[in-house]
Amino acid sequence: MKYLICVLVLLTHPVIAKERIISAGGTLTEIIYALDKQTLLVGVDQSSMYPQQATQLPQVGYYRDLAAEGVLSMRPSKLLVLEGAGRKQALKQIEATGVHVIEYKKPTSVDELFLLIKHLGKDLNASQNANMLITEIKKSLPKASQNDSHSALFLLSANERGLVAAGQETVPNLLFNYAGITNIAAIHSGFKAINTEVLAVQQSDFLVAPAHVVSSLGGKQAFCEQPQLRLLTAAQQCHLLVMDSLLSLGMSPRIATAINELNEYKSSL
Repeated sequence: MKYLICVLVLLTHPVIAKERIISAGGTLTEIIYALDKQTLLVGVDQSSMYPQQATQLPQVGYYRDLAAEGVLSMRPSKLLVLEGAGRKQALKQIEATGVHVIEYKKPTSVDELFLLIKHLGKDLNASQNANMLITEIKKSLPKASQNDSHSALFLLSANERGLVAAGQETVPNLLFNYAGITNIAAIHSGFKAINTEVLAVQQSDFLVAPAHVVSSLGGKQAFCEQPQLRLLTAAQQCHLLVMDSLLSLGMSPRIATAINELNEYKSSL
């Protein structure tokens, strides 16, 4: 009789399998942790460097170059990818096996960040947490500065092939605007090569670069000593702010932290 009751209970209240989610995109992973939904994660990509706990999860490679085999080996029920993820053929193969693949637009503004948080909150059954997170971010955001007292240059790369700087319509440019910093590279949009002779004429007060780029060149001093930067006074004095890569390149719930870092650095000069 007890056995029959158990069977009837299972039939009327079926066990819902726990989601098995892979997050491919550091911004997505950071938001998932901020929504307190990290227990659903079974894997992340290499750009998921924050928070530290995320780096302890199995990795599936870099989100722009995913392989179907690596993703499917983790038996996910969902694959959440940031805009620009690939390879496209691999994503099609993954979806063909029944994995629910959801692609999210990469946010380039604060409003788009809020929209992404809302979408993730809805998809992860965490809408209340999403609304709370948005409220927290709004409270932490300083007002955009009206006084451009300093100028800076954000460098995505500085090597023998030249300099690539962040212009308009980039996250670094948005952060500069909030912090009241003139972007020397605002003469172009996106991340593009910039002429060193132009920079020699319009000198910036300091340089900003993501941590992974600085590390790949041997550290802060080695970065400043790159031959391509020899004409820049900021490089000669090594006025360089090294920022967490995700914090400086991706819209993150920690956006206020990024703005505060810029404000503190410019105030120290």
